[in-house]
Amino acid sequence: MSTRTIEQFFTGKSLEIPPYQRDYAWSTTNVDDLFDDILEAMEMGGSHYLGTFILSAGATKDRFKVVDGQQRLTTLTMLLDAMVAALPEGEVKTYYRSTFLRHPVHGPKFTVLGENQAYFAGMLEDKKPHPATEGQVRLKEAYGWIRQRVKVIKGDGGERAIQKWLENIGKLEVLEFIEAEEGKAIRMFQSVNDRGVPLSKMDIAKSLLIYYSNRFLSGELDEFVAERFGSAFRDYSLIKGLAAQEGYQIRLINRNAFREDDVFRYHYFAFNVDEHASSVAFDYNASSETVLEFFLKPILKALRSDAAKLSAFIRHYVADLADFFAALRALIQKTRDDKELYMLFVVGDLAATLYPLTTRLAMRGVLRERAYVHVDLSLLQMIEVADLRVFKLRGTNPQADILNLTRESADLPLAKIASHLRWFVSKFMDDGMFESRLSTEEMYRNPGLLRILSAAEEDQRVAIGTEEFEVQELVSLVCSGQTVEHVLPQEPSFGVRAHGFATAEAYLGHIHRLGNLTLLESTLNSSCNNQAVEIKMKDKKLYRASGYEMTKSLAAMGATKTPAFARVDIDKRSAELARLCVARWPLWDYEEAN
Repeated sequence: MSTRTIEQFFTGKSLEIPPYQRDYAWSTTNVDDLFDDILEAMEMGGSHYLGTFILSAGATKDRFKVVDGQQRLTTLTMLLDAMVAALPEGEVKTYYRSTFLRHPVHGPKFTVLGENQAYFAGMLEDKKPHPATEGQVRLKEAYGWIRQRVKVIKGDGGERAIQKWLENIGKLEVLEFIEAEEGKAIRMFQSVNDRGVPLSKMDIAKSLLIYYSNRFLSGELDEFVAERFGSAFRDYSLIKGLAAQEGYQIRLINRNAFREDDVFRYHYFAFNVDEHASSVAFDYNASSETVLEFFLKPILKALRSDAAKLSAFIRHYVADLADFFAALRALIQKTRDDKELYMLFVVGDLAATLYPLTTRLAMRGVLRERAYVHVDLSLLQMIEVADLRVFKLRGTNPQADILNLTRESADLPLAKIASHLRWFVSKFMDDGMFESRLSTEEMYRNPGLLRILSAAEEDQRVAIGTEEFEVQELVSLVCSGQTVEHVLPQEPSFGVRAHGFATAEAYLGHIHRLGNLTLLESTLNSSCNNQAVEIKMKDKKLYRASGYEMTKSLAAMGATKTPAFARVDIDKRSAELARLCVARWPLWDYEEAN
């Protein structure tokens, strides 16, 4: 351990970010914190502690892997690059470039390995590469913000201001740890944190597992753990990026609050530890913190006296965790061309409690398989039935019933999985309750509404001989602004008696029912804007202009009627759509195992 100035830290070293490290995580707020640190040092006129860097020795004496401090070092390199680029060609620029950025013989002093290597290098060379992951998007945003701030510094103080900043950056102090063994270096990582970016439970789990490998298994699994966690972090970054793309946005994953720790927790629910330690209790309310504190730490402690058992557990757990991340990433990728998965994740917004089971069955390769000989439903379709009926229509989240199944699902016969799902659906939403709720209750704010209306749209297309949705057509409709339209408007400007309602209260009690709702593009919905139903149905620029056949059929139905739509039509259409849903998401019979 030693204290170094930044200039000393860069001297005689080639620094690498290993590919297993988590993706770039700093925001522009963290970048501003770094600028503030440098400004404070300049104002005080002395040295300033910037942070800690933990390094492990590389293949040669001058090559080092950055085990901790990679976020700060990546940002510092971008700042130095922008500062040096702001200087005119000449001796000063050459000096700072060779001091901080590029050795004239050995090349770059700082390299990001893995999938970000080409992107980071291209970005610094001003090639404007297109970001493909969430981490690359953050790199682009941070570098763009740095260049903006450097431009202001140069605009205010000229080239002398840039030189002053570079001089002061070179004097900043860091605490440097160098370990010959990478495993030991990673063990230090548990107690060190980059400023402004708290360690995730995944980060801590990685270092904990490497600690046990290093301490009790002579480091035999250090590289294995690091590489598999690196793969999981990369898959998480892809998952976030895929779920944020326009037309494919998945509400659950696209939230800022959704992090790698959520997938870490989902995996816990799908991992059966009984073959390693049956005494560890299963907690279906577990958070990522309790997974770490009350599952992973206790089991590692319990197994540490038996090297064979400890090694077997770490290998199994780490490989399964990485495969779980990969399977979820593959599912999200398949929403690009798989209509069932698009409907389940994007349109249907699958309940979080069902993610672990769905991912585990995908890992087994059985999602599309039928559990029963005479039941024409795949396990994927059965999961959608459970999601729509129980989690959406019933509006409940019975975690214990699903997660107890999930924990066993890696080895259970398919018929037992299907039987449990059937029992679960019947317990919370049988056919009678399902049809009754759809027919008589308000559906406007129900989270399953878009999925139900999408099924009704497909049914209408079949009825008129039009082809069913293709994924790209669904994407186009979602991008155009898929909205729910009230056929009879929420705020009527007409007498309600003519439409079959005795009172305004009776009218308000019907307008949110399923039979009064349809799909409509957002621009058309705005144009409709509480207009009378006769206008919406007869104006060729409103319902008749929609890309939804279901909405056009309403216009056709009202073309020769007076009134065009009434209470009796709401009741009739609600009942028809309810029957459609019972058939589309059926409660299957128990059958002989397939």
